[in-house]
Amino acid sequence: MARPVEADVVLACGEHLPAVDVWIVIDVLRATTVITRWFELGGGDLYPVASTTEARELTSRLSSEEGMSRPLLMGEENAIPPEGFDLGNSPLDLSREIIRAHPCGVMSTSNGTIALLSAAATGTPVIAACVRNASAALDHALSVGQRLGLLCAGRRRRPAWDDTLCAGLILNELRKIHPEVILADSARLALLAWQSSQGHLLESMRTADHAVFLDRIGYGEDIDFSCEQNVASIVPLLYEEPEGDGMRAILRAVLGNARQYPPQPTPGPEPEDFTPLLQYAYEEGDTAHFFLGKNRRKG
Repeated sequence: MARPVEADVVLACGEHLPAVDVWIVIDVLRATTVITRWFELGGGDLYPVASTTEARELTSRLSSEEGMSRPLLMGEENAIPPEGFDLGNSPLDLSREIIRAHPCGVMSTSNGTIALLSAAATGTPVIAACVRNASAALDHALSVGQRLGLLCAGRRRRPAWDDTLCAGLILNELRKIHPEVILADSARLALLAWQSSQGHLLESMRTADHAVFLDRIGYGEDIDFSCEQNVASIVPLLYEEPEGDGMRAILRAVLGNARQYPPQPTPGPEPEDFTPLLQYAYEEGDTAHFFLGKNRRKG
């Protein structure tokens, strides 16, 4: 008898993370939307870090590595670009011209990158998801395992309406594919949040505390962009690579099932398919594999 599909939702980063087969991390306003956009435009390796200090230090180290171009330093503190950063956390600030000049990037945000690293520290595969790539992210997650975990980054370690709505959207798609899916209580809450929007995603998203704040400080167009549903077939995945005596996290992207989505303009060379690298343990000869937490060491 086939094992049933299960889904659990963690409504804010900092809550207990249950055992799952794969994590779908959501920070729709705006980190995972920016990450998806980065890869939509043909961006290469993207390094998520937990703080602006770490971001500056990693950018400096990467810039000094042989054969490395200076990474694009981007992110936010309280939604504003930190001092000395090249870009903030707006998906509309990214362009192909910027990415051609900076083929790799370093990113630090108040909630989203921390959520990615928290999920990764469990040793479980991690996918970055948003409204734009919701169906592609779900499809890829189902190809990894039957127990899905959706981690909402939230805001200031509390649940956020915007991320909960996006989680509900993904769960609604999941129920269409697997009507028998077993939903944890928190997943049922997220699904109810989505159902309460009655198909009016943008209007509901704009009522979120963070959306109201973004609109007030001049980023209202980011909300509209972040609510474009299933326009991207890019699926950002989290890996690790050696650095000194330890490992560092790195995002790369694979293409989802493009037949289910509108045709996308080709942003340059297609991303390499890193699926063969997906594994739980280091194997000799591999250059990238799952990020298993900042305390993991080589060897």
